[in-house]
Amino acid sequence: MNVAVASRLAVSPYARRLARERSLSLEALSGSGPGGRILAADVLDFVPVDAPAKLPDAATAPAAAASGIAVFAASIALDALHELLADLERLGKAFDIDDILLRAAGSAFIEISDAAKAGEAPVALELDNRQVIFAATSGMPLTSLRGMRLAAQADTRDDAQMSATLSVRLLPPTDIRPMMMPLLPGRAMRLTVSVGSAGDHAECLLTADTAKFDEAASMAWLAALKSAVEHPLRLFV
Repeated sequence: MNVAVASRLAVSPYARRLARERSLSLEALSGSGPGGRILAADVLDFVPVDAPAKLPDAATAPAAAASGIAVFAASIALDALHELLADLERLGKAFDIDDILLRAAGSAFIEISDAAKAGEAPVALELDNRQVIFAATSGMPLTSLRGMRLAAQADTRDDAQMSATLSVRLLPPTDIRPMMMPLLPGRAMRLTVSVGSAGDHAECLLTADTAKFDEAASMAWLAALKSAVEHPLRLFV
């Protein structure tokens, strides 16, 4: 330190001592006292220009914003569907509930107000440790959709890494139904369907990423799916 310059600076004795203890040059300090006098507070508040920025403490740092998740449930009556499928089977045309769910899911995307956001709304059917994607299921004849599904189940391909709006999982018949199911990677929605052991109804659980489908759109989609399954004849038109 230049002693001549330091002596001309107006510095309180305590501030001078603090600066010396911290190896701070008085010329680097700005005085806030009368006439620019350097006070103890000026020394204590001084931060070197090249000092690393203090990182927020982990305990006080705000948590990263997580995507919002909404979950909705619906009970779907299957009496009309079973009656229709039985009539078709007598005519030599067999269909399963998997086929109906895939077609109903595609139709529901067309009906909701957010259909434009969904685009083609490809649907992934969850199989054992893999997924198979079906595109444009709303406009595909059910016979073609069933043929594709049976071929996919006999195949070993896995489309889990491909983009899809929705994944559908059909659980084995049981009276135990899930209350919460996580979204799968790369999927904005997940529909889990549990058919009761009596077979007269299905419990549906829809998990949705609200950043991609808000709550209103998700509820509308599930309502459209429920209506389509409970009035299945229109799915064959």
